Amino acid sequence: MINDVAPDVRTHVVPPVHGRRARAGFWLVAAVYTLVMLGGTLPIPLYAFWAPQMGFGPFTTTLVFAVYALGTVLALMVFASLSDRAGRRPLLAAALLAAAASTVLFLVARDVATLLAARFLCGLSTGVFTATATAALGELAGAEHTRRASTVSTVSNMGGLGLGAIAAGLFAQYGADPTHLVFWVYLVGLIPAFLAVVVTPETVMARQRPALSVRRPAVPDRGTGRTEFLRAAAAVLAAFAVSGLFSSLVPSFLREQLHVHNVAAVGAQVGLLFLVALVAQVAVPERWISGRWPAPAFLMAGVVVFETGLWARSLPTFAAGTLLAGAGIGLVFRGGVGVAQRLADPLRRADLLATYFLAAYTGTIVPTLALGLLDQMINQDVATLLLAVTVVATTLAGALRRPAAATA
Repeated sequence: MINDVAPDVRTHVVPPVHGRRARAGFWLVAAVYTLVMLGGTLPIPLYAFWAPQMGFGPFTTTLVFAVYALGTVLALMVFASLSDRAGRRPLLAAALLAAAASTVLFLVARDVATLLAARFLCGLSTGVFTATATAALGELAGAEHTRRASTVSTVSNMGGLGLGAIAAGLFAQYGADPTHLVFWVYLVGLIPAFLAVVVTPETVMARQRPALSVRRPAVPDRGTGRTEFLRAAAAVLAAFAVSGLFSSLVPSFLREQLHVHNVAAVGAQVGLLFLVALVAQVAVPERWISGRWPAPAFLMAGVVVFETGLWARSLPTFAAGTLLAGAGIGLVFRGGVGVAQRLADPLRRADLLATYFLAAYTGTIVPTLALGLLDQMINQDVATLLLAVTVVATTLAGALRRPAAATA
């Protein structure tokens, strides 16, 4: 149940923040959201340097990647919905402090344990910020601009993820210190980001003492709203499974199979997936986003094509699959955020959004861990094929499923 708070409080949840303050706050939150998501993919091109320095192999790389997603899931289950009670700004500020602590750990990391701690804190920061910032954007935009809020939210998310991998690759390839310079720059960038959060208008007025507990995933009340939300959650789980599979494969595939040792090229290939997702969100017609088949079709085609590229050892084929899969991910993600924003109770907006992002990051964890485990037992090509077939089957099943009839 979502509607479990007295209705007379509802009118005090979102204050009448409008005009310049609301517009400025909206774009400040969007900019900081982009920066936080950028931090989530900074480490991806750098494992090629850390692995020989710290003496770990592919399985540990997979584990470090999965720890980030686990941190994100924990944040979504325990912390993200606190902003519905404590306010948006305190949670956004706390997430930025966690991002700063994570960055410091990356700078001092000399062993796998520190690297794991840094990645875990990074995941916590991302999880809290994702749900809280998306809720804040919806409230600052106002009920009449829900579409703008969902579009900007998804652009900030995907755009930040794409830019992070590209920036880290460029710094590592052409900077003086491959594993430190980019984190120093990022740490400095968090200072104005923190100030931006401080001056952003608060949108939760009826604050209560936050109660820390492991939350159950929130879903709309029974009926068509619940069915619509669950379908959106299942779709984004499949889409982020593709993202996780892709991000786990790209660095080792380019380096070991295609002998591409330019770190900037590796970062660009990872970033391409997310940037294509961004372009798809803002460029395609609305009917493609709300329709049942366009997003799954792009997603499944992308998986098939980039899996073909893996087996054929063909970079152009792999890149073509990246373009298709990125478009599918972008369409699924934007459509789902729009559904969650529209169906969310104003009193618990971050709670429902946290459930949506929980489904997304669960999708990231499963193929990442599975690939790491299967890679120890069977050929990597066979392992990725098994995972790709599973993802395609899940996506197809979700697309074919008919909406359940509304119930009381």
